[in-house]
Amino acid sequence: MNLLAIETSTDACSVGLSVDGELLLDHRIAAQQHGVLVLPMVDALMNRAGMAPAQIDGVIFGRGPGSFTGVRIGVAVTQGIALGADAGVHGVSTLQSLAQGCYRVHGETHVAVSLDARMDEVYFAAFACDDEGVMQPVIDEMLVAPGQVPDLPTGSDWCWAGSGAERYREQVLASALDARIHADCWPMAQDLLRLGLAAVSTSALLPAEQAAPVYLRDKVAQTTAERAALARCD
Repeated sequence: MNLLAIETSTDACSVGLSVDGELLLDHRIAAQQHGVLVLPMVDALMNRAGMAPAQIDGVIFGRGPGSFTGVRIGVAVTQGIALGADAGVHGVSTLQSLAQGCYRVHGETHVAVSLDARMDEVYFAAFACDDEGVMQPVIDEMLVAPGQVPDLPTGSDWCWAGSGAERYREQVLASALDARIHADCWPMAQDLLRLGLAAVSTSALLPAEQAAPVYLRDKVAQTTAERAALARCD
């Protein structure tokens, strides 16, 4: 099976191609450049593989949560490529792919992920590795204030990852300030492919038009009055 992966939900712009199990990858940290970079990156991987778009069986995409613009770019590119290739799609949580990367890079089996969601909030979820080496949710993804991140289940050695854990360390980690934070882990296409392959093996890909983002938040900015009120509180 030939699968393309696209992840643009954070500052990372990451694409990958799995051709009968062989991986081709391009991963860059390029804040606010995804719209310019992602299609040329996909084209370059396709050329390296000697493939035409029609040979793609499915597109695995980072569905969010994350940057509103980045998530929209990933979904739009996914739909365009999948429709043109008559291929199916599958969305993967950005938080889950980040946790999968922590397992791949550091061997961490219990990962709490906190991404900075702006507006003094974080996207949060917690994952544990199953017997197949796939990160599974232990606490479902949510949007919360840093100080309201729920307690992690006891009895496991938890690590943390994500920009929210770094920026709001004292609030997010609370009584576990000495916990490990892996600042080098980003959502990456190869981890999307790992999670996507696991999902595709048990269920069918969706039609391209059903590719949908997950924002967790409907409001993207504060009003002038809200910003002024926060400033007074500070």
